[in-house]
Amino acid sequence: MKIYIALATLAICSFFVAYTLPTDEMLKGIYASPGLLALFGVLYQVLRDQSAHERNLEIQKRQQVFNIGATSHMANVAFDKHVEFCEKYMQEVHETVSTLFREGPTDKALSHAGNFHTLRQEYAAWLTDDINENLFPFEQALRSLGAGEHFIRQTTGAPQYQEQRSKHIDKVYKDFSKILTIEEGAEPDPVVATEVVKKKVRDILDIEQLVQLRKRLIEEANNAINT
Repeated sequence: MKIYIALATLAICSFFVAYTLPTDEMLKGIYASPGLLALFGVLYQVLRDQSAHERNLEIQKRQQVFNIGATSHMANVAFDKHVEFCEKYMQEVHETVSTLFREGPTDKALSHAGNFHTLRQEYAAWLTDDINENLFPFEQALRSLGAGEHFIRQTTGAPQYQEQRSKHIDKVYKDFSKILTIEEGAEPDPVVATEVVKKKVRDILDIEQLVQLRKRLIEEANNAINT
């Protein structure tokens, strides 16, 4: 504020002297030049203050984002719970795929499907409807595979169930290929298939987005500290 007063005073005095003294136009221009410089100084100071104001607003915005995302207790709890769920779910995915590649279509898929369901129930408060809906087809395919394989084993040697067994066998192998993302007629590669399944589940769980969010919050914190 003081600099504005000083520049305004200089401009007023300069113009007053220039237009009140009885002298020629050239001298009046010389006397008025400090006033013109003062006006340019005011304009420069206004632009500078505006830039500083916008910068402060940006810093406050970043700080607000960081405070909401990083210091909110509920946000931290929700993030930590989601991370816990993702870790446990991905571990079960790995074990499920390992079981299927080791034993082929097996009724043990029912046990794995039950484990997935138990996990989702345990963390139900922290899962979105979208995640639940997108995980359901994967888990349902496991249940279908396990139930079908159980029926096939239980009806072995029973001719009266031959037609039903044939249908269940076809369905079991379709579920098996669907779960492991194996194309028809293709030779399954355990390593590739495992990574493909994990990638699909990671996308459903928004793991990549969580990592990016945490990275952004850390960057915002560093920016807030360094500015």
